[in-house]
Amino acid sequence: MQQVADDRALDKNIAAGLLSRQSSAERAALLNCLISGGDERLDCDAVSGLNMYGYGPSPRPRDFAFGSSTASTISANAFAVVESYYARLMREMESGSAAAVYEREVERLRCDLLRMLGLDQPAEQPRIDAILATSGTDIHLFAASLLAREDGRALMTITLMGNETGSGVMTASAGRHFMGRVSSDRVVAKGEELRAGDATRNATIAVRNKDGSLRADSEVEDELRGLIELGRAAGLRCLLVVTDVSKTSLLAPSLESVLRLKARFGDVLDIMIDACQFRLSAATIRAYLAHGFMVAVTGSKFLAGPIFSGALLCPPQMSMRFRNRPLPAALSDYCGKAEWPQGWAARDTLPERANFGLLLRWKAALFELESFAAIPQEQVIAVLSAFAEAVVARLAGDPAFALLDSRPLDRHCLWGTPAIRHWDEIPSIFSFYLRNANNAGVLNAVETAAVYKELAVEEDGFAAVRLGQPVRCADFGDVPASALRICLSAPLVVHACESAEALAGLIEQAMIVLDRTAEIAARHASASAARLASA
Repeated sequence: MQQVADDRALDKNIAAGLLSRQSSAERAALLNCLISGGDERLDCDAVSGLNMYGYGPSPRPRDFAFGSSTASTISANAFAVVESYYARLMREMESGSAAAVYEREVERLRCDLLRMLGLDQPAEQPRIDAILATSGTDIHLFAASLLAREDGRALMTITLMGNETGSGVMTASAGRHFMGRVSSDRVVAKGEELRAGDATRNATIAVRNKDGSLRADSEVEDELRGLIELGRAAGLRCLLVVTDVSKTSLLAPSLESVLRLKARFGDVLDIMIDACQFRLSAATIRAYLAHGFMVAVTGSKFLAGPIFSGALLCPPQMSMRFRNRPLPAALSDYCGKAEWPQGWAARDTLPERANFGLLLRWKAALFELESFAAIPQEQVIAVLSAFAEAVVARLAGDPAFALLDSRPLDRHCLWGTPAIRHWDEIPSIFSFYLRNANNAGVLNAVETAAVYKELAVEEDGFAAVRLGQPVRCADFGDVPASALRICLSAPLVVHACESAEALAGLIEQAMIVLDRTAEIAARHASASAARLASA
């Protein structure tokens, strides 16, 4: 306990800028470590220093940082904490084993995550376990690997269409390599099964119609019931992945549908909550676990830690099932022994590999989580509500934009009895199309992508604007359309809670971002119209 208290005091001193920074060589080593231990999505361009999402390992305090639904840049405060933590680890490894240091620190990190979520429990009570992973997509792969061939039955996973989740989720959920290189740096065959014979099947379900409007809950539930019935008839186990929330802030399928399906199919059906955006209160996470659902989270979206830090939270009944489950040999390239809970058979087949990049990224994310959790919920609700009101009013009232169809975040059936209001009932992702010339329609997917890329460039006195990447949401006739997203993150909320002036400044920044977006979109729309006129 004293070590935890000392660490917290140290973190606060570092964040306040009271400790000295490292040398340039040590800082370069830290930056390299922050982008290590993942796949090619972490690779940074030699010239720009940015990865495929347009983010790098260094703080960028000038940016208008409203893109946390895609990825985030580490904050200056979190970077200072990580910088000192990394220096301490390097000193310890001068006289000790890297594997031993890593094992100890990962276990401490796991305990900190559970504590911050109110999931630390006395040893005599049923245990909630946490498996660490390099990304949310890896978590889907782990879940499929643990459930495949359980009781000799093949697995069918059911996920949302990929445009509402990560691009590799459907492949990972099928128990297949989803990238060409894994965290061990080994090259793999993308799309190949991890373990031949597992025969993991993957079904997907759309929650939007072709025009981007939302399908009725009853229609989605009927389709899900039919898929699970077919799976049961074929002797399959089924894993339903519920997304809370998706890239466009959807909770889908509805929780009422999920609970009815679970009651109907019982042990045939397992549930995993894809909460990789981490736009959930600790109380909501605890409620999901109390229902026996697994919960997947990452530290790189709402928490705004560097990309590539994930965890799968397993309720006691799932932990008991998984403790003795062997893993496919190929998973040893994705993770090491320390990332899996003590006492699990999986540890016996995994290498003692230290992934310090994963450790540092989670350290940054937990710094942001602890800062956010310290804010009274009433203040968080006030900030989220004011921001949502201002942004929705602007997007709905400005002819430059068109709001994407959405619905309220309804989790009332989780609680059984009336519960207090939680901050996660208020959306923090706002999705919108860009209208084209004369408001005759919306910009197509290519034009929207061009606007997004231009916004991210710092030039002519304008700071870089970070919005959520375009999400392909609709086809209007034969024209594909994508939505951009303006998002709040935990650090933005923490800052806005400091004063009324800070909140007003945050909203003003959002309006400036939308002004800039409308200006660039109008220019692209005019250029497109001119090209069509001259064709």
